[in-house]
Amino acid sequence: MKKSSLALVLWLSGTTLSFAEESDHRQELKLTEAQRHHVLSEMRSLLEGTQKILSALADEDMTRVAASAEALGLNMAHKAEDHLHQILPKEFMHLGMSLHQDFDQIAVDAKNMAAPKQILHQLSAAMGKCAACHNAYQIRIGNQDNARLDEVAQRGAHVMPFDLEQTLHIFSKTEQGGVQQVIVKDKTNTGQIELIRAHLAKIADEFKHGDYSNPAKIHGDTMPGLAELRNAQPEHIQIDYTELADGAQITYTSDQPSLIHALHQWFDAQLSDHARHAVPDHQHHLTHDK
Repeated sequence: MKKSSLALVLWLSGTTLSFAEESDHRQELKLTEAQRHHVLSEMRSLLEGTQKILSALADEDMTRVAASAEALGLNMAHKAEDHLHQILPKEFMHLGMSLHQDFDQIAVDAKNMAAPKQILHQLSAAMGKCAACHNAYQIRIGNQDNARLDEVAQRGAHVMPFDLEQTLHIFSKTEQGGVQQVIVKDKTNTGQIELIRAHLAKIADEFKHGDYSNPAKIHGDTMPGLAELRNAQPEHIQIDYTELADGAQITYTSDQPSLIHALHQWFDAQLSDHARHAVPDHQHHLTHDK
């Protein structure tokens, strides 16, 4: 592969290489591992969606262009964790929101059968914002959380029977609450799958009775959202346990805005404390089936 082609691939994938570190004046974004994973996952989704748009344009299939662009619009932006809006610079967030708006406009124009050349110009302008973002910022993993992560991992080992290094926590927020999953990294690891299922079935039953003592043992009694969940009336929050082919999940559903907010805070706290072993949403790039 020619050097110019390699540089293009690395840029598009969100990978940053600097052959002269001393001249790199980009602003550093200090994130946890989970936060970094989320940001880079969104970048990869944008890359994959852009490729789909280009493929559809090559076929002059404006219906596919519209569908692919719409998936990258503001609806995609709403999947970001609330706490990222407080951590990332306003300029970074503004650039990202503007990019999502560009894709929404591309979707509208494609539906109205705009000329492919017009869509290409719009796509070029949108990609210019991606380039500006990569030129302005670089992501670094903050070291300030290491002591906390070590402490949580040690506590977790006394509460959770499965191996954190062989498993993955996934926290997916929904409009009605959220879904907490634990899956194995190796689908043939049946021993860990059984441990996951036994633990999640146990704590799901405890949660139904307002017993959140196990999360408190790991994360502390002041864990965000915990007090509200403990005090919730049983009829105000539904908790359902389900086995997955590679693990298990707990689904939390409520029609109470305060409890939905508490669940989202609770998920954010677990993502932060389990940063080495947890990811947000379904952007873990591992496939699993119910």
